[in-house]
Amino acid sequence: AWAGGVTSTSFAVTAQLADTQPADDLTLVVRSEPSGEEVGRFPPASLSPAGVARFDVAGLQPATRYRWAVAAGGREDRSRSGSLTTLPAGRASFTLAFGSCASTGSNGQVFDRIREAAPLLFIHTGDFHYEDIDDDAPGAIRAAFARSLRAPAQQALWLDVPILYTWDDHDYGGDDSDRTTRSRAAARAVYREIVPHYSLPLDGPIAQAVTVGRVRVIVTDSRSERDPSRWQDGPGKSMLGEAQLAWLFEELLRARGEAALIIWVNSVPWISSETGSDSWAAYADERRRIADFLVEHRIDNLVMLSGDAHMLAADDGSNNRFASDGSGPGFPVYHAAALDRRGSVKGGPYSEGVHPGGGHFGLLTVDDLGPEIRVTFSGRDWRGAELLRHERVFTVAQR
Repeated sequence: AWAGGVTSTSFAVTAQLADTQPADDLTLVVRSEPSGEEVGRFPPASLSPAGVARFDVAGLQPATRYRWAVAAGGREDRSRSGSLTTLPAGRASFTLAFGSCASTGSNGQVFDRIREAAPLLFIHTGDFHYEDIDDDAPGAIRAAFARSLRAPAQQALWLDVPILYTWDDHDYGGDDSDRTTRSRAAARAVYREIVPHYSLPLDGPIAQAVTVGRVRVIVTDSRSERDPSRWQDGPGKSMLGEAQLAWLFEELLRARGEAALIIWVNSVPWISSETGSDSWAAYADERRRIADFLVEHRIDNLVMLSGDAHMLAADDGSNNRFASDGSGPGFPVYHAAALDRRGSVKGGPYSEGVHPGGGHFGLLTVDDLGPEIRVTFSGRDWRGAELLRHERVFTVAQR
């Protein structure tokens, strides 16, 4: 079981039921913390043929701690109960954790360090497992997720911190997979079934967005709509697909007017000149379109969180000059990986340096000071030691 889709008044839980567990009289019991007072009992919003129940909880208070547990026949399974804090509404300061790339079933101490940091959300930027399932095999995809979800250190984290998750190549299909992979339909279906996600406004890709305080978090799907990277670059080649690109532009414009800060969660390296690599360099025309859009509409309150490359890295925006005239967009880029894989370096250069390795994660602290927002990136290892730090202060525009 794990929780996600959390807002200021709601959240979702998905739970895999045991084969012998009756589906009737199944509820999710929600209690306020620390009093333990029962807030409500919520029946399943859906129950899949594979025995995965989704519960949608609503009517909660912002910035409030709750505990949840699945109950069957009125009996709560408190041994696997979870807890979370609903998101703040309005001006607020908070910390998010993010990371990617963990071997299937990893039980590393890095998950303990993330949990101990008590982030409001854990943003998983892809490669939840490394099974490389390039086939229309929903059962194999479910089994791959189950191996990781059942690892003790991971289960402890997912029960204590809600997730916001997008995939990358190894948990969507095979290595460097794209929209042509045979796993596409199965991956999309299983994601919708087992992941406690936010509303998915597009028919296919798992793009989604949420507001945290005065911050808009926008998550794009860089895999299931992308053209093969080996294709020649040009106006017809896309990583996001036209529908998702249009959605991204709409979200950015809306956030420019409504949010004090925008966080774009993009799974693969943005800063790169290696056209043959698995990065935005192979989609340079579309990257330029996005950069031109940001410059044209003066969207300068943006930071990017990325994974894929097995490294901690940060750029202050000085190497992020992909607009047609070279003037921008200039937003900071932060990488955090690998949770549990060997180190590697992709893309760059990165102004603040690179630390390749495993057992890595990132913390992003947002301090909302009213007229300014301070963003602090802390790249850490499995011991909790800080290896990389960068800070940026944004002036909140009066629109």
